[in-house]
Amino acid sequence: MSKALLLLWKKIRTWVECLYTNIDGKFQEQFGFHMTQLTLAKLINYLYRPKDSSSLAITRILFGLAMLFDIPDERGGSIMDKRWGDPMVCHFPLIKFIIAIPMPYMALVYAALWLGALGMTLGYKYRLSASVFTLSYWYLFLIEKSYWNNHSYLFGVVALLLTTTEANCYWSLDSYLDPSLSKKTVPYWNYFILKYQFFILYFMAGMKKGTAEWLTGYSVQNLSEHWVFSPFKLFLTVPQIDYIIVHWFVFTFDLTVAIWMMWSRTRHVAMILCALFHLMNSRLFRIGMFPWVCLATMPLFYPFDWPKRTKIFAEKVMSKVKGEFFKYTKKFNINTTHHKNHAVEEIEKHVDSVHNEDKSKSSSDVDRIKEQNTNVNYPIETKIDGEKIGKKKEKSFDTKNKELDTKTNVAATTGEDTQRRKLITFMFIVLHVLSQAFLPYSHFITKGYNNWTNGLYGYSWDMMVHTWEIESVIVKVVDNESKKEFYVDPYIYSPNDRWTRHGDMVYQYAGCLKDNIIKKIKEKDSNRGNDISEDISIYIDVWCSMNGRFTQRMFDPKTDLLNTSWSPFEPIPYLMPLLDEALDWRNILQDIKDDVHTWSDYSDVTFIADFPGYYLEKFIPIEISNVTMTVLDGLVAYEPDETKFMQGQSFKLSKGNQVIMNSGTFHRIINIGTKPAFYAYTFINSSEAGNTESLAAHPKLPLGQELFKRFQNMFKFFKNIISNVFKVLLDVTSQCLLYVIECENVENDSDIIIQFCSSEIFNT
Repeated sequence: MSKALLLLWKKIRTWVECLYTNIDGKFQEQFGFHMTQLTLAKLINYLYRPKDSSSLAITRILFGLAMLFDIPDERGGSIMDKRWGDPMVCHFPLIKFIIAIPMPYMALVYAALWLGALGMTLGYKYRLSASVFTLSYWYLFLIEKSYWNNHSYLFGVVALLLTTTEANCYWSLDSYLDPSLSKKTVPYWNYFILKYQFFILYFMAGMKKGTAEWLTGYSVQNLSEHWVFSPFKLFLTVPQIDYIIVHWFVFTFDLTVAIWMMWSRTRHVAMILCALFHLMNSRLFRIGMFPWVCLATMPLFYPFDWPKRTKIFAEKVMSKVKGEFFKYTKKFNINTTHHKNHAVEEIEKHVDSVHNEDKSKSSSDVDRIKEQNTNVNYPIETKIDGEKIGKKKEKSFDTKNKELDTKTNVAATTGEDTQRRKLITFMFIVLHVLSQAFLPYSHFITKGYNNWTNGLYGYSWDMMVHTWEIESVIVKVVDNESKKEFYVDPYIYSPNDRWTRHGDMVYQYAGCLKDNIIKKIKEKDSNRGNDISEDISIYIDVWCSMNGRFTQRMFDPKTDLLNTSWSPFEPIPYLMPLLDEALDWRNILQDIKDDVHTWSDYSDVTFIADFPGYYLEKFIPIEISNVTMTVLDGLVAYEPDETKFMQGQSFKLSKGNQVIMNSGTFHRIINIGTKPAFYAYTFINSSEAGNTESLAAHPKLPLGQELFKRFQNMFKFFKNIISNVFKVLLDVTSQCLLYVIECENVENDSDIIIQFCSSEIFNT
């Protein structure tokens, strides 16, 4: 037994030594030294190894171009008046004191943003342009959370990283105007931080998909019905495409594609798959320039000098084409040469002979002058204190030593400063690497942003991990003095519906709604009186479904959001738990849905889950008919709308009971049991019958339309910028003139005028 264990130990030891040798060999091949020789100085020197700068320049240009088109579209530049011009619209800043400035001054931010992107693209005043773009971008990012996406955060990080690099040392206006800035190489860390950032993009997106929701195929549903999956439909069914391609393949792809792109043996295949993946995403989702930025940065994983290699290859191809072209033209020239006039040939020969004689004479004259000059001794003349001397005085031995010491000290000081800068740069690189690896899993700190998903949807890389279906959003305002209730359109003061799924933004919306109501009260005529007092309470009830589950309420409708608390470091007190008890129902729900859809082209079903002690008030629109409510589990009470014949009636329903409801009426479903209740509405949506829009109206590849729309938005953006900047100038000028007029009758008016005007402009 001991011999067998000893033999097994030797085999394991041999295997470990072999593995270590292979890893150490790869490490030495990559870094230039063995793992046992690793030191901080060697690691810093590795990051400062010179690499060709052409690939970095291409990345700068392509990213800048993408941002030029992103600003009018996804950043809202073409609709800036609509997005920022209405003071009643609610905004959702990340930090309370960083808020949007009013229009038309917001146009100055957009102008700085676009000019910064243009400067980055051209490489003109690069540091200034990149810094202006980055600061303006992050300002827009921080003042409005409701437009956040992972790629919005990515653009800001990439802009910040590019600002720190030397991306303007090649193919830029800076290097053209100032040749001293031109460099053929840059330190390797310029590439490393960008490659690492996109490695994190892919890898973390894959890590976040390694959940039961994704791997069981419920995170993204019915996506395979899109035309981009048509090739897979030749050998797979729609459910198989959803499960195998959309979920498992994408999970594996995101997790490993960056590794395959870094390995030279698999790089070309990985690049093709990655390009197809991003092109498919550009057709599947409305995500702006994100797929195109990813396509533009993919070449970072190729050798650093790939643009020069491509240029050389293109020149070779062009030379071959020219060679073939000259072959045909040479034949034509030979045929025409025989017809040349004999007199012209004699004249050309005579001219050539005369030219050769002149050339030989001039060269002999130059040689003769050189020989004469070698025999002449010219005295060395210098000036000391205004007097000429024949020889330059030799420096003393002490003077030479002093100069040598000075040069040595300067060189040592310069070397120390260089090493210090390298160490500081290295520390910032390490900080960025660690922070980007930590932030996606930092939700245990920022608990106030955790709903049914974790954290802020901006740096977590939870891309398409969750699919939301909003059933209804009910905003109720209660006047605490008169006890009257008012219902408010939830979207009248909001830029979009993103806030309805995030507890922090729901809290902010309630505060904004209160401010707007108070403004409306103050604007009313005091003689008419107010319909509502300033002592109000706001209750918000959001019903939604996540990843094909039952539709349930997300926030407690009994909590007054104006009298509750919220902290980024504490759990949301008014968040209702996700009903995981309904997970076993998923297959049953799908079977019911498939059966209902066979009834007619317009039949549909909605599944509801509710908590004990809570109730659902629902109105059935006129266009909805044949409505039946079926209790799937639990115990509920059904209370129909009061009519002349039915007043205050309630019906107790249990599992399997059904109720037929009329269109255009209210009703209430109360969970009177001790556990969650589950029920379903089946109905016919007659409004869908009038939707006869043909599929031909939506082309599969509307590239021309998209390009036209982008240029159209660019034109609207320029128009908005010009008109709003003109308003700013007119406003400042008019205010300054008003102060000048007011100051005319004051003694020492010149000083006071300057003081008032400058202070007013500054405050504006």
